[in-house]
Amino acid sequence: MPARRSIYNRLAASISDIPRWVETRSLLLSGEGEIFGVDETAGKLSFIVCSSTKKLICLVGFPNQKAVEQAVAYIGEESEIIAAPESSNYITQVLPNWRSQLAWLHTLSHAQNLPKVPPGKVRLLSVDEIGNLKHLPTDLQTELAIASDSSPIATTIADGLPVSFCYTAQTETLWDISIETLAEHRNRGYAALCVAYMVEYMHQKGKQPVWGAEESNLPSMKLAAKLGFVPVDRLILLHQ
Repeated sequence: MPARRSIYNRLAASISDIPRWVETRSLLLSGEGEIFGVDETAGKLSFIVCSSTKKLICLVGFPNQKAVEQAVAYIGEESEIIAAPESSNYITQVLPNWRSQLAWLHTLSHAQNLPKVPPGKVRLLSVDEIGNLKHLPTDLQTELAIASDSSPIATTIADGLPVSFCYTAQTETLWDISIETLAEHRNRGYAALCVAYMVEYMHQKGKQPVWGAEESNLPSMKLAAKLGFVPVDRLILLHQ
């Protein structure tokens, strides 16, 4: 395993700790991902790192078609691929039947826009709680259980129950925002409170937030702007 860890650390060190690589570097730094198609010829690094639990494939550079196909076969049909914009034409040629979508990456520019969190309204879930959230849909229970392996999970409380959740993918200085809110509790400001709490929690650890949203996801784009996030970069997302 030391050799595997060394490869992961080397690949993580080869790409900058900037918003577009937060998911990619998080998988490498955690050692969670599987790697395909490492190619360092011609002075340009290409590789794929993917997570079967998150159904996520992260593409760096221009890995060969065989590596892409291996990664897709490993993760399965429900996977999501993220790639830098400069790889867009290449990856859409390799996977012509996949749908591509532009996603905007945001960083927090105006922290004063975040809502004030009333005492006791948002808190971190304990490990024991995560396995006993019986009021949640099964897929959300599974998602939170997977996230809890590598991330704290903040929750907004309403009517005595956790209804909105915020968790992270982390690098040395950044964390990617993931938010889930029960359908019947949406549009009440609970997600914003959850994000505000986690922003402060992670700030104490020296890490800054990254908000990713597909261009077509107007509610997410609008909420990011409302909370003081501004677009700084783009990614390409692909789905089948």
